[in-house]
This record gives sequence, structure tokens and C-alpha cells, in this order.
Amino acid sequence: MRAWGGVTLVIIAAGLIRLRLLNVPLDRDEGEYAYIGHLLLAGALPYASAYSMKLPGIYGVYAGLLKIFGETPAGIRLGLTLVTSASTVCVFLLGRRLLGPWPGVAAAAMFSTLTLSPAFLGIAANAEHFAVLPGLIGLVLLLRAGPSGSIGACLTAGVLLGVALVVKQHAVSFVLCAAMYLGLARARRALVFVLAGALVPVVAVSLWLAAAGAFPEFWFWTVTYASAYASIRSPADGLAVLPEILGMILPFCFVSVALAGVGAVFAVGDRDLRPVARLLVPFALTSLLSTVIGFYFRQQYFLLLAPALALLTAVAVCVLSRRLQPRLGVAGVGVAAAVLALALSHTLWAHRTILFRLGPDAVARAIYGGNPFPESVAVGRYLKERTGAEDRIVVIGSEPEVYFYAHRRAGTRYIYMYPLFENQPYAASMQDELIRDVETTAPRFVVYVNVPTSWLVSPAAPRRLLDWFDAYRQAHLEQVGLVDMLTPQLTLVYWDGDARGRTPRSNLWLAVYRRREPS
Repeated sequence: MRAWGGVTLVIIAAGLIRLRLLNVPLDRDEGEYAYIGHLLLAGALPYASAYSMKLPGIYGVYAGLLKIFGETPAGIRLGLTLVTSASTVCVFLLGRRLLGPWPGVAAAAMFSTLTLSPAFLGIAANAEHFAVLPGLIGLVLLLRAGPSGSIGACLTAGVLLGVALVVKQHAVSFVLCAAMYLGLARARRALVFVLAGALVPVVAVSLWLAAAGAFPEFWFWTVTYASAYASIRSPADGLAVLPEILGMILPFCFVSVALAGVGAVFAVGDRDLRPVARLLVPFALTSLLSTVIGFYFRQQYFLLLAPALALLTAVAVCVLSRRLQPRLGVAGVGVAAAVLALALSHTLWAHRTILFRLGPDAVARAIYGGNPFPESVAVGRYLKERTGAEDRIVVIGSEPEVYFYAHRRAGTRYIYMYPLFENQPYAASMQDELIRDVETTAPRFVVYVNVPTSWLVSPAAPRRLLDWFDAYRQAHLEQVGLVDMLTPQLTLVYWDGDARGRTPRSNLWLAVYRRREPS
């Protein structure tokens, strides 16, 4: 029971930090999930109403969060707090079963700290957070059932692992982990039922979209286009970016990673830990694999590695305590606890300004730099106040969070500009489709985002959309808003009469245009 008290304290401490950060503006991925989740609640389907190469599980998750906690950033983050708390409990349960109660608490504390880290973009309600929870529950059930578990237990565990997969493709690592664990145990029967269970959510989603008539779009974006996207970058190109990504992560958690590395050595080399290694080694290897799929490295992908790192940390602390206690007595346990405390406090201290001091907008600026996430709040509010529920708006840029803040439907299914300006074979036809969408729907307002990270234009991509928009703007639109991002600390916002004819003073800006009334 005292161990449960320790886990409770960990959850409360992490929860209080997250509650302070509830109103941090949404980033692009969160904006995408929230907008499409909102569409789901309105009866519209992903892929038929908004294009994305991500699997639809995360949109269902967000729809549930919006329904339960309200359609606000705070509601989304409150749901995230509950999910990460539940995942912390699961890490504790795994650690307790593998190593004992107090190592389980150590694992829970490390997991909670790592998943809070801005270096992993852990404050944001990324899909990885929501994929980790069903994946961990599935592993807990599988470990409890053992290789000779019942059909029901294996199927249930498999279904949960499949749910993780349809929330985030990279969470296939949980399925691979279970397959390796059962394969090494030669538990063929259990393996068959786990894999069969994992297929259930995938098949269910496919049948749902097929019945609704959205399967062709689903297949194109999640398979055809996703394959073209993956081929843009070679493995060598991807690996060349890896040092930069690691440079954004390791300085804030190198003590934790080093301690987990010690735990990995112990897990492999200590004979007493062989039963632990049967699950933990496959888990660590497949979790690491999840971060390199497609050789596109993103900070948030490493959230999928956090449970394995936390459990390896618990191994290091457990072995250290076990080896020091015969020589130092209670002091040996204290040394092991101090090493754990050092790893935890290092990450928290490294992020102290963001986690404990800055306000919501300043947190977004500190984490995301010049991305216009705080500015999108003001733009969305303006559009919501000046449009009706049936009006359409279009964002020429990759800021889907504007649609969510405005609570208005997009006049196109392209909520990102990235695919249209990549060096891939569908870019030109995508630009043509967006042009047709805008000319057909004649949106009442158009937002143009002049921020490079909202475009990421490839030198080899076609430019016809940019030329078309310049002509379309002059023919049909008038400027009624200008958001001029002068410095990280100063953004000037002009609306209506103050915005007409005004030109930006900076290189980072958003312009809001209203369709001219016919004369």
C-alpha cells in the first residue's frame, strides 16, 4: 500500500504541473486532431472532410475529449492529464510485476517526468500519449496472463495493442514487442490470438470508412501518399537529421538516459534478471525502432520510448540498491534513491522556466519558437465573431488550429500546405484541387500565413498555388487583419480599418482577408 501512496504522489505532482499549463495554445498537430475531432462530433468523416496521412484513432480520441471536457485547449489538456496519469499507473504495474513495488514507483516517477518534458513535446496532447495508454494496458494484461494465458486474455491484450496502432502508426512497436516476447517463449497459440486481436481495430476502422464511402480517400492518404512521403527522404538523409533532434532532447534528460543505459546493461548481463529481460529487452528494442520508422525523426516520437526508459531506470536503481545494501546497509538504499532523485530533478530543473514560471503564450514561444500558435488564437477568435455557422474559411498555410478556434468548416480538405509543396508526384494535382476548392466554395474569409515553418517548400515543388493566390487575392479579397510578429516578445495585431492597406514590418506575419461583396 505504501508503494501505491508513492505512485499517487507522483501523479499528483505531475498533474499539478500539467494543470498550470492547461491553456498553452495548441500546436499544429493538436489543432489538426481537435478540428477533425470537432468534425466527427458534427457527423463528418476524416479523409472525406479533411485530408491527413494519420490513422483515425486519434481523431476518435479527440472527439471523446471534446465531448467530455469541452472544445477548448484546457479541456484537451485536462483529458491529457488523466491519460498520462493512467499510463503512469500502468508503468508502475509493469515495474512492480517485473521488479517489485518500489522499483515500480521509481519507473512511474521517471515515466511521469520524461513525458512532461518539453524536449519530448510532452506538454502537448500528441497522439503518442494516447497510443501509449492502450499499449501499456495490453502489455500489463499479457504479462499477467503469461505465455500460456487464456484465449480471452490474449485476444483482449491484442485488441488493446491494435487500438494503440490505430491511434498512432508508430505504436506498432507494442504489437512487435508482444510478438517477440511470445515468440521467444515459443507460445505460438498465444501469439496467434494476440495478433488476431490486434487486427480487430484495424479491420473495424477499415469497414467503418468503407461503409461510409471514405475508404478510397483513407487508402490514398494513409498508404499511397504516405509511401510517397516516406520515399522523399532517404535513410541517409534521415540519419543526418538525427543528431539535431537528439541535440534538442538529450541535454535535458541525459542523466535519465544514462541511468536507463546502465539498466539495459544490467538487464542483459545479470542472470537474476533474465525473467525481466524476456519482456524488457523486446520492449526496449521495439520502442527504439518506433522512433526511426521512415527515418523521419520528431521529438514527440520519443514519447513511445519513455515507458521502456523508465523501466530500464528502475532496473538500474533496483540492482544498485541490491548490490550496495550488503555493504552499506540502509545507506546503500539511500544512494540508489539519490541517483534516481538526481535523474528526476535534472530533467525538471532543466525545464524549470517552462514548467513553473512562464505564462501560456510564453510557453508556446519557448517551445515552438516563431511558429504562430499564440497568434492563431486571436485569428480564430476574430473569425468566429465575424462569421456564421454556415460560413466557410480557408487557411493558406498549415495552421489547422485556426479552424478549431473559429469553430468553422474549412473551404477545402487541405488543412496542411506541406503535401502540396513536397517533392512528390501528387503535389501539382493537390495544388490544383485546392485551387478548385477555393474557387468553388468562395470562402468568406481567407487567412494567409507567411511563416516558413507553415510551408516547408521544397525547391523542386510546383509554385502554381502561390501565383494563383496572388491573383485571387487582388481580384476577390480585401485585407481586414494583420498579425505582425516583430519579435518573440512582441506581436502587433491590427483589425478591420486599422489593417486596410497596412504592410507588415517583419518577415513573419499572418494576413486575414475578407471576400469583397459584389458591386
